This record gives sequence, C-alpha cells and structure tokens, in this order.
Amino acid sequence: MKIIKTLFLQCLVLTSVFASFNVYAVDQSICHSGVNVVLHNNGSLKACQLKNDYDANNIRCKSDSPVSFYDNGNLESCVLSTSVTIDKNKCKEDGPISFYIDGKLKSCMNQDN
Repeated sequence: MKIIKTLFLQCLVLTSVFASFNVYAVDQSICHSGVNVVLHNNGSLKACQLKNDYDANNIRCKSDSPVSFYDNGNLESCVLSTSVTIDKNKCKEDGPISFYIDGKLKSCMNQDN
C-alpha cells in the first residue's frame, strides 16, 4: 500500500511540473523585423505585423497585416488571405476575422457583404 501511495504522489508531482510549462506554437519569427512586436507578460506573442501568410487551424492570415494571439497561443484575430467557411459562416478574403480564446469564431466579414 505504501508503494502505491508513493507512486501516486510521484505522478501528481510530475503532472504538476509538466502542467507548469507553457508551450506556445507562435514565435516572433512570423513577424516583420523592425516592426512593433507586442508580447504578453508570459513572453508569448501578443501582436505584430505578419511578414508572410500564416496558417493557424485551417485559417490563412494575410501577410503584411496585423495578427494577434491570446496568451495561450490561440489565434485572436487577423486579416484573411483566403476565404474560409467556419460553422456555415462564409468569411470573406481580405476581411478581418476574430476568435474567442477557445478557438470558436467570434466574427468575420461575410462574403455576401
């Protein structure tokens, strides 16, 4: 019983150690150099101007346009490089798109506009 208790406590410690590491898929290399780059307090990228098109979760953000991210690394907003359909919403190319922190669509410019 003591061995099981010890193993359980070790698993809890390892889980808390791994959970405390923050891994962000986005770094400053996607930004134009010399252009204002904004970081969150945790060091993750908050906003910048893209130097090339950037793909995030089947969304293609347009180069030379602003992009912003939540502190967990999820895309917050950008300008679409190509049109996209998300949950029956047809979002227009060259239009702004934004997401909630959980990745669900917040808003976009409808193709009919």
